[in-house]
Amino acid sequence: MLIAALTLTLALAPQNWSNLGGNAARNGATAVEGPLSAELLWSNTDDFSLIAWQPVVDRQRVFTVRESGFPQNGGAANDALVAYDLHSGGELWRRTLDFGGDTALEWIAWIAGAQDGRVYASRASHMQPAPLQAFDGTSGAPLWTSALSVQTFAYDGIAFAADGDLLVGDWVSVSRIDAGDGSTVWTHSRSCPVSGNCGPAATQDGVFIDQPGPGGNVVTKLDIVTGVELYSSPVMPGFTDQNAPFVSPDGGTVYFSRTQNNQSVDFLYAFEDTGAALLQRWMRPVRWTTSHEHGIAADGSLYVFLMDGEFVRLDPATGNVTASAGILDPLGNASPKTAVGANGTVYVSNGWASTPAGNGRVWAFPADLSAQLFVLPLDRQNQGGPALAQSGTLIVCDRLGVHAYREDFSHFCSASPNSSGAPGRLDVSGSSQSGAGNSLVLSASSVPNTPGLFFRGTTQISAPFGDGLRCAGGTIVRLNPVLVASGGTAQRVVDNAPFAPGELANFQFWFRDGAAGGAGFNTTDAVSVRFR
Repeated sequence: MLIAALTLTLALAPQNWSNLGGNAARNGATAVEGPLSAELLWSNTDDFSLIAWQPVVDRQRVFTVRESGFPQNGGAANDALVAYDLHSGGELWRRTLDFGGDTALEWIAWIAGAQDGRVYASRASHMQPAPLQAFDGTSGAPLWTSALSVQTFAYDGIAFAADGDLLVGDWVSVSRIDAGDGSTVWTHSRSCPVSGNCGPAATQDGVFIDQPGPGGNVVTKLDIVTGVELYSSPVMPGFTDQNAPFVSPDGGTVYFSRTQNNQSVDFLYAFEDTGAALLQRWMRPVRWTTSHEHGIAADGSLYVFLMDGEFVRLDPATGNVTASAGILDPLGNASPKTAVGANGTVYVSNGWASTPAGNGRVWAFPADLSAQLFVLPLDRQNQGGPALAQSGTLIVCDRLGVHAYREDFSHFCSASPNSSGAPGRLDVSGSSQSGAGNSLVLSASSVPNTPGLFFRGTTQISAPFGDGLRCAGGTIVRLNPVLVASGGTAQRVVDNAPFAPGELANFQFWFRDGAAGGAGFNTTDAVSVRFR
């Protein structure tokens, strides 16, 4: 059964960072465990960029826009969409979007997102409508130009529907654009409280936007298939805001930071989506922020800034503070971006910290915020991450370059509970040094006392496999079977002789589990190993 199952061709579905906010819900939640130390994997400093734009990740490629200067009337565009190899940082291709030479009609190139082998960019901005363009993620070849012109800009961001269609918001409309050919699926007219930061968040069935309501603002849900307006939240007092909605990992709660630098009305709101209404659960005072991409952990905990700049974790049921990292300094203009690993590790930036230029920061904390794991000093990173993607790679951009951080051992994917009563876990210890004389120790725990085996693959996937997920894919190598010891543990030593420096191997443990019923077998989570 195992040999047959492991040779099935399964769709690749690794952890990517597809858009501003990391996913359709714009909540920064990921299925990988990011680095616990500032271990630099690579740094590409070939291009100084006047403004650092967000990185997105798809299929082991990092995409961003690097901008040497502002476009000039009658002159060159001075910017490029660049693709980098996720594991080495080597440039794969670059493309300058067409520029007609008239800055009254089109301006800075910005990156919208990447998904399913395509990357999207545009020169649209407020009062300067332009189409979106799709490029092949492997080669950079143009694929299509959208039929619709939009007024979306980089700070709005987009979201992706489950089939890859683009959900695009600007100050006058929200639209769904077909990912295959750029045709318009639907357009819904709307108003936005300000001219920017009008992007949507999405779930399987809905698109969430903010717009003015009587006496303030509301969050509105649109049908994702038709664009029809379904229902809106109660009114939130206050007349401007510069943030986007974001949604809990289970899709049941919609959050909105409706702030405008007025403490009497600056609150984070939580709304329950019942399927028929958005009901207010709670509200709590928070710091005024702009272009804030929030973070939510797998257990639903939220990470936000209080009014004094204190970085805290909130209980999703009540909004009460459950942990604090203290006041973070410097915060600058406070346009934070957040990523949260599968183990709860939190990475948060201060966004546009411009005076002095070296005040850019990304801080890393454990889930309980009890310690500062590390801090990255950056040069005006603006929207430049953090982004957290395959193999637990942390990507940040600043004016000086694009940088990646990753530890040698990193967890990814997830495990489902088995008959032992818990999800199986794989841990790796030993040496990541390649070549003979070095070895790894693979340890599986919380698994039943039944036969099993370790295996490795050349790629990362996420596909149904027995009663769990197969996470190691590509070319599969199976190690000799082992009998799980009493207490639910198994170990295997791996000789590093076959591995070369820079090579990645993805390990997982398969085990029989007839006591659980179902398919009769299950898996642990997986670990990626980067050899030196």
